[in-house]
Amino acid sequence: MKKEEIEPNVIYYSANYYVLAEVIKKLDEVKKNDILKEEFVLRLGRYLINKTGMVLVSFDEEKKLTGCQVISRHLDNMGEYLWIDFAWISPGYPWLREKFFNEIMENCRMRGIKRIQARMNKGYKAMEKLFGTYEIARILEKKVI
Repeated sequence: MKKEEIEPNVIYYSANYYVLAEVIKKLDEVKKNDILKEEFVLRLGRYLINKTGMVLVSFDEEKKLTGCQVISRHLDNMGEYLWIDFAWISPGYPWLREKFFNEIMENCRMRGIKRIQARMNKGYKAMEKLFGTYEIARILEKKVI
């Protein structure tokens, strides 16, 4: 994807090095982010090489990143599911959240995937209201003293 070909507010699938670098930089900007950057970069590389994951991005009129999502395909005892590894939407573009969600849903329909999962540390109720998601589990932690 060439910068001059980018249309604003359109969702693209990208494996471009410079775009991926921008996505990785967003990890540092997200508040309360607990994703280990080195592990995320390794996972991202593995997804792209093995074709088990994708990076979705959107840009504004000045070709600045306005949203990104890293998704990956996994398999468990109940079948195949899509996992949202990382998601970021610029605060100035809240309506992009629904556009990304619709893109992911369409991607699942095309591949016959019946489940989408993500780990969150806040915002459960907002996601439930926006997209009809429901909580099935939380990751709990206990400190070892």
